[in-house]
Amino acid sequence: MGGSLKVARVAGIDLKVHWSFVLVPVLGALQWGGLGTRGALFGAVLMLLIFGFVALHELGHSLVARAFGIPVKDITLMPLGGIALLGKKPKTPGQELLIALAGPAVNVVLALGLGWVGVELFGVEALERAVQAARVEQPTEVTLWAMVITSNVALAVFNMIPALPMDGGRVLRAFLAWFLGFEKATKLAASLGRLLAVGLGVLGLVGGNPLLPIIAVFIFFAAGAEARDASVTRVLEGIRAADAVNPYAPRFQPATTLGEAMQALIFTPYSAFAVEHFGRLVGVVTREQVMAAVNEWGAHGYVAGVMERQVPTVDGREPLEAARQKMNEALSPFVAVLQDGLFLGLITEVELAQQAQWVDALKSGQPRRREARPVER
Repeated sequence: MGGSLKVARVAGIDLKVHWSFVLVPVLGALQWGGLGTRGALFGAVLMLLIFGFVALHELGHSLVARAFGIPVKDITLMPLGGIALLGKKPKTPGQELLIALAGPAVNVVLALGLGWVGVELFGVEALERAVQAARVEQPTEVTLWAMVITSNVALAVFNMIPALPMDGGRVLRAFLAWFLGFEKATKLAASLGRLLAVGLGVLGLVGGNPLLPIIAVFIFFAAGAEARDASVTRVLEGIRAADAVNPYAPRFQPATTLGEAMQALIFTPYSAFAVEHFGRLVGVVTREQVMAAVNEWGAHGYVAGVMERQVPTVDGREPLEAARQKMNEALSPFVAVLQDGLFLGLITEVELAQQAQWVDALKSGQPRRREARPVER
């Protein structure tokens, strides 16, 4: 995710924070600032602890996903929560159900564990009083312990709201998908998500809570993105990878100079270029790689020196959705299309974006223009 900084690596998964994460301790300090300097410091520490629990929540999703063979790109923390970026979608509703439940389950376990320790250390009455007197009296270690317990409970409950993109929405979609199919289940869960967003927005405006409308906007658009992605998936499933290859995309030879490659960059919009030797794919070079190499070495180097030799591949007879999944799994912006040992060309994010545009055109009733169409073979 753009604008993110890697801060740790947990269980082989990169943990990143978005640049806007600097607002998190600031918001905590402002919320508790009415109790003076000590209160502001308490608020900042509390918010950082809560987002530590958010990271563990996302790690729960990630570890269960990896147990099903789903790669996890990274976990990114932002002021509105965390996102575990999976390399591909769960194969079955059962997998999605377990992955979705894993995050809230982590918070439930944390709440129970911290609650048990808190009762042993401070007693039930002290914890209850700390919650009731929060933001009224000077915070103590009992206040901190009580707040982290209630925060984990709140994280579990809020995430289990049955509306996309919440975990509860994914649980609902998993159940519905067994009866309605993935696309219809997604649209229903996304509709509930948008309805929830409108309700939260109104509640925030009426109650004077500025954070709720911000959360509402995020939920509303994220739910719409889920529904749109489901439609795109259906369209990509109906188009063969071979039919999405652009036959006019430039191709290089290993001996193509960087200067010659730059000419192709100037006159074409493509982001990646195949490097062939006697019709056989030997690598791929991206626009960014060519430009960086020219800046470093000048125009007289060769693309063979900067090309990527390990290239994800997909069979031309497979659906275009399979190509997108291969790109996600390999964390690659391109995939090579092969058929019966013959290299047909590359599929990049440009071709996938064209499919999304076609979906929009179909919804608006505009004529659909395509460079290639599926052919039964």
